[in-house]
Amino acid sequence: MKRTMKITLISVVAAGAVLFAGDYVNINKGVNDAKMLKKQDLGNKKVVTEEQLSYGATNLTGNGSLPTVTYKRPAPGAAPKFERSYVNAPPLIPHSIEGLVPITIKNNQCLGCHMPNVAKSVGATPIPESHFVDFRPSTKLDKNGNIVKDGKVVANATDVKVAKFKKLKKLNPARYNCTQCHVPQANVKPLVGNTFKPDFKNAEQKKRSNLIKVIDEGVK
Repeated sequence: MKRTMKITLISVVAAGAVLFAGDYVNINKGVNDAKMLKKQDLGNKKVVTEEQLSYGATNLTGNGSLPTVTYKRPAPGAAPKFERSYVNAPPLIPHSIEGLVPITIKNNQCLGCHMPNVAKSVGATPIPESHFVDFRPSTKLDKNGNIVKDGKVVANATDVKVAKFKKLKKLNPARYNCTQCHVPQANVKPLVGNTFKPDFKNAEQKKRSNLIKVIDEGVK
């Protein structure tokens, strides 16, 4: 049953890949709503009320029911991709994830399309190099009580100047839970005025990036 489901999913993706290969939706369009910013004027308020923070526009400690959130997106392969929210942001999930979650230790259907050896052929975004490395240094105390990271004594646990990593032959287990960082999008309107504007160095960064190649920018 599982094998049949994976084959069907890949077939759907392959069918839609040609249609939407070059389409990207600007996820930041319309978020800087001047009228909303002027009306809420949150930047000049000393106190932001619970009602303003609440998705349901009600007291956070109240017992009122939450509004229904509709996650209605096309099937995998039939949806245009989203532009990045900011440089190196985890890609948003553009398609429906109905039937694909929850991710369990024995079943992760995301890997069926997004593993690098499969992704290109089905038009999916490949899992990046950064997910196949281990950034966590070997840390221990020596006999004198000094903190030792990867064989070197450091002043404290955060005394790391450059991000070192070890390449792995398989997906890092710490990256296995895809929905920890990658999320689907609901059909909702912004609740709070947003002044954030992403600063992309070039147009290509709106579509893709390779974190492993720029992980040390600004710290070398």
